[in-house]
Amino acid sequence: MTNTNDLQSLLKRIEKATARLEDLAAKRSETTKPDEPSKASTDASVDVEDSKAALEYERAIKPLVEHFVSCSAKIGGLVSDQAQFVQQLYTAQHDFVRLAGTCKQPSPSQLPTLLGAQQSAIQSACALKDANRSSEYFDNLSAVAEGVAAFGWVAVAPTPVPYVNDMKESAEFYTNRVLRKWRESDPNQVEWVKALLSIFRELAVYVKQFHTTGLVWNPKGGDAEAAAKALGNADSAPVSTPPAPQLPSATQNEPQASSAGGSTRGALFADLNRGGGVTTGLRKVDTTQMTHKNPSL
Repeated sequence: MTNTNDLQSLLKRIEKATARLEDLAAKRSETTKPDEPSKASTDASVDVEDSKAALEYERAIKPLVEHFVSCSAKIGGLVSDQAQFVQQLYTAQHDFVRLAGTCKQPSPSQLPTLLGAQQSAIQSACALKDANRSSEYFDNLSAVAEGVAAFGWVAVAPTPVPYVNDMKESAEFYTNRVLRKWRESDPNQVEWVKALLSIFRELAVYVKQFHTTGLVWNPKGGDAEAAAKALGNADSAPVSTPPAPQLPSATQNEPQASSAGGSTRGALFADLNRGGGVTTGLRKVDTTQMTHKNPSL
């Protein structure tokens, strides 16, 4: 008799537990939309470190770009116009870094399209310089046109940090000229040089911390091309451009124009498989010409 009672008691407890589970399942289905993935499944596809990388990119680079745009506005004219392309480049790259944190690495054939917005901004900055060679601010325009190539680190592996530093040194060839020309007469120009170079300097620090051997993608993420189209960051067609040009020598009296014109710097995204070889053959700016090593310049 006792065994029978124990069995009946056990069955009742099982029935109650089953009923509670059914109630919980019903409530959960009511609060979750049919076409919307649960928070647990969404979180599982997001790499925490990549998300931190995107947040840090914004925290570290955005204020510097905004300060540079502000300094450029004080000078005005073409300098201010070109700074808008730098702003556009930052915005496009910030979105691209966000994509990398939530998406799988795309195929090499997809990358040119995904990089289209960044490439367009670089080309626009270079085209403005090439169209205004007679401007009194040509050295400013050239410094930006050379330096923005540093943002091409997203297409460089396995040594993106040295690449960023190489492009910063390339820009310094022209910022040195800006300082020699304007240091005594226009303090805004001095502040402008500091603002520009600070972007590339901090960019190298950021890349070293989060993307030491190349842009980090999320192996558990979704399709990058589809996500980019949803964000409106991918152009309709990839841009075909030639390889990157040689770095100008510090001993040259006049900068040499690239035969490819304004599209040359955009070419840094075209040869995606060269990796560290992108900077092969580039000549270094002599240390005696670098402002960060020679404050008296």
